[in-house]
Amino acid sequence: MSLELDATLWLLTALAGFAAGLIDSIVGGGGLVLTPAMLNLHPQLHILQAIGTQRTSSIMGTSVAAWNYLRRIKVERRILVPACVAALSASAVGVQLAKRIDGEVLKWTVLAICVVLAVYTVFRKDLGLREDRRFHPKHETLAAVAIGAATGFYNGLIGPGTGTIMVFAFVSFLGLDFLKSSAVSKTTNVAADLSSWTVLALGGFVLWTLAIPLIIGNMIGSHMAIKRGQGFVRAVFLAIVLALIARQAWQLATQP
Repeated sequence: MSLELDATLWLLTALAGFAAGLIDSIVGGGGLVLTPAMLNLHPQLHILQAIGTQRTSSIMGTSVAAWNYLRRIKVERRILVPACVAALSASAVGVQLAKRIDGEVLKWTVLAICVVLAVYTVFRKDLGLREDRRFHPKHETLAAVAIGAATGFYNGLIGPGTGTIMVFAFVSFLGLDFLKSSAVSKTTNVAADLSSWTVLALGGFVLWTLAIPLIIGNMIGSHMAIKRGQGFVRAVFLAIVLALIARQAWQLATQP
């Protein structure tokens, strides 16, 4: 499938990548903005084309964020490595299942996930401000595998919001603080993204015409996020997600 972009559509696509990069660099969840935006800007896309194409840019932004976190925050290997391996394996399984599911079902699922995580973002005030480990150290590896497998499978099956779900899981289930959870989540998310992206790319679901403006926008957004801080990005995240929820719900409800 080939696409021709006029200047306006190219710019809007780049802006969508910018918003996702802005959000991904600090709070995670850029896919919650980018996937619905891609479906709105390019309604002819199959849901897996939207996810595969936007993942091309998000891998870059998430990789940079993961590297920056790991340089500053010490994370135990017994948690990080098993979570990444489990996520990488489970994501490949999830994306194979996604290829067999009706695209319209996945679109409704994306909408539902957007609503849930928008509400979660509003009400999450002090979760993860300090560490409160739930398991004995020798059991943390099994817990990390469980989290990596579950969120990796979700990443491959649906995708949007994986980073936010991972942060929530490592904080609430494993008991990590927010910063350490973010470091583990970014790295685990890269592993899952690479796995599912490879399957989608080999299946022809990545459209490079759209991927290029997304990559440019994502890089600019990631750079700005560092300057403006978490409070600004959180406000942008909520505003954009709520607008996209309304838009996507209207389109799904009124389509013949």
